[in-house]
Amino acid sequence: MKKEDWSVPALLAEAVSILLELVYIGLQIYYGVTYHVEPYKFLLNIVVTLLVYIALTLLAIYPERINRLPAELCVGQIRKLSIRMVRLVKFVFVIGLMVPCVCDAAGIQIQEAYSLIVMGLMFVIAVYYEVRIIQILRDMRK
Repeated sequence: MKKEDWSVPALLAEAVSILLELVYIGLQIYYGVTYHVEPYKFLLNIVVTLLVYIALTLLAIYPERINRLPAELCVGQIRKLSIRMVRLVKFVFVIGLMVPCVCDAAGIQIQEAYSLIVMGLMFVIAVYYEVRIIQILRDMRK
């Protein structure tokens, strides 16, 4: 990743998402041991979460892969918007995982629509940034 892709807010968001991901993994292990969940169930949760997190991190490193753009075209504002989109989606993903874990620990019941709301929020973020990227690409072609 290029040095100019990093800013203080981006570093803070990345650090918080890494810490929350580690806390999530710890809570999954804790719940698995405490409530005698079969190991493959909580290990599957951890593996799937890590794979999604790694995939989103790789997309932040190679943002040209998002829109299948050549590397020389994915520069400037397009690169910034692509990276910002992936980071926000990753941050919402990790926060979306942590809220149910914390609520479970506090004994609070979450509504069934919660996961749909989190998925919808990630979808809205992706659509918003993709529309902006498409507008920039159209303006470049003119």
